[in-house]
Amino acid sequence: MAFDYFGLSIGALVIWGFFMASLLHVTFYILAVNKNVQALACASILAASYSLSDLTTPANFESIDFAVYFLYDVVTLGAIILAKYLFFRDAKNHPCYVYCCIGLTINALLFFAMFVDSHLLGTYEPWALWYFYSSTVNIVDLVMVSVVILNRDFIGLQLLSRKFLSSKAVV
Repeated sequence: MAFDYFGLSIGALVIWGFFMASLLHVTFYILAVNKNVQALACASILAASYSLSDLTTPANFESIDFAVYFLYDVVTLGAIILAKYLFFRDAKNHPCYVYCCIGLTINALLFFAMFVDSHLLGTYEPWALWYFYSSTVNIVDLVMVSVVILNRDFIGLQLLSRKFLSSKAVV
């Protein structure tokens, strides 16, 4: 039985990153350095979700587990959106909120595509989707960790989302 130690390491790094981001934002809040509760909420929700999904995933990963990850991402996305509208309705969207929503959507779509490909279609041989999935999910997770810690729009997604939403409002 072969183990994917690289994937496990990235997963542990991502979970650790979300926990460290939560602690960082709690510390900033307590010390009144930066009272960004939107970033704190995103980091805490993501840390809880990723930890729970890591704890409940069986050691022998099966194709049905892609559907479980899909559901985790959808529920996590829903929790972040619900937190935004319950607690920060009037606040402007911080980069951490935008990146987490976009990142979780991308991950959920990729998990769903992998579920359809591997479980419903029964594909067992790796092909382009599998390589795209494995690299993209890891990159998106690491970008989300970075943005939750820094709360900066360093890729320009927030700017693009604002332009996209403002152009739709005009139409």
